[in-house]
Amino acid sequence: MRGFVVAAAFAALLQTFGAPSEASAQGRFDPRRDARFMLDANLAYVLVTGDVGDSLDGGPGVELAALYQLGEVPLRLGGGAGYSRHKIQEEDGFAHRYDVFAVAELLLFSEETEMIPYVQGRAGWMQLSNSLDGISTKVSGLELGALVGVDMPVAESISIDVSGQFSWFTGGDLNIDGISVPGTSRSGSLFAIRAGAFFFF
Repeated sequence: MRGFVVAAAFAALLQTFGAPSEASAQGRFDPRRDARFMLDANLAYVLVTGDVGDSLDGGPGVELAALYQLGEVPLRLGGGAGYSRHKIQEEDGFAHRYDVFAVAELLLFSEETEMIPYVQGRAGWMQLSNSLDGISTKVSGLELGALVGVDMPVAESISIDVSGQFSWFTGGDLNIDGISVPGTSRSGSLFAIRAGAFFFF
């Protein structure tokens, strides 16, 4: 059910931002033409599911990535980091999610399109942590993810970025107050809708 809500919200975002005006389309900068460095900054709504997130509500997140656009190839390579905050159900506390990752982003387009759809693959490390009643708990491990998004140029140095993300997480054993507890490994999935901008340099 939560996954359906995320998908519906992502579709609504695409509908809202997916039709640039004729005026903005005229003379717009097309970032697929030149080799350039860029920053991708996003706000997100994030759901964590599975063993690792069964007691967590969805929550707000932020993400920043640095990428390089290759010159003659519709490919961007880079890395970044993200954070999200999640209310713990039936508890007076929050869990914090941190991740760092490497990305490869393939641009999909035809010469007639106003927008630039893309797909992105990422691999990285993720950690979930919380502190309740003076007890600190952490679980961390490998995160593999995929994004589908739309890059919408609005100026020579800025594009709007709207995307949806799915990631798979496999963590190690729980770490409770600095002590690893054998046999308590956790795994799960992450769903997110993201909206932000590319800034080209």
